Amino acid sequence: MKEQIKTGEPKLQAAIKMAFEHFSLPPIEGALVIGKRAPVGLNALSNAFETMAPGMFKPIKVNNPIIEGILVRASVLRKIPQSKLEPLILRYAEKIMDETDSLHVSINIHIFIEEEVTLK
Repeated sequence: MKEQIKTGEPKLQAAIKMAFEHFSLPPIEGALVIGKRAPVGLNALSNAFETMAPGMFKPIKVNNPIIEGILVRASVLRKIPQSKLEPLILRYAEKIMDETDSLHVSINIHIFIEEEVTLK
């Protein structure tokens, strides 16, 4: 038995997939790495975030052929010194971005403390 082929208007369909997440301002959890030719530069972003959330971020100008700078949450820098965090971010970011990129960096810090006490 032969299949009948219907002629006429083709059927147009669309599959839609959505995901919803909480959006908070400012939208940077840890840091933002900004390329040298990114559409919005370090100074402009820093000024915008300073207006939205005064004192919450620190702009870090870097000497790098690809990256102009890093905008880091001040709370992160209270836990990890800039001298340790900056080279760590640069080491990985420069491998995966070009001058026109801006990369969001999620930073999760776990601090472990172990201390001995005398019981008596």
